[in-house]
Amino acid sequence: MHLSDSEIDAACHYIRRQMEIHSWWPKEAPGEAKREFELMCGTALSLNVWCDRWLDKGQCRKLERSVRG
Repeated sequence: MHLSDSEIDAACHYIRRQMEIHSWWPKEAPGEAKREFELMCGTALSLNVWCDRWLDKGQCRKLERSVRG
């Protein structure tokens, strides 16, 4: 993922929405991923690291499509 600072708000909104709708999202250790997300959602750099760690390729593509239209 290579989100920019201007995309952070939209990306965080999308990620939070996915977590609300799907208890299993992301697929690996969603509870840990959610806790870490809250710590890492403040900057593009840290959110990109979070996405690389927790999201698979399909989830990353959907996030990018949502953010970039």
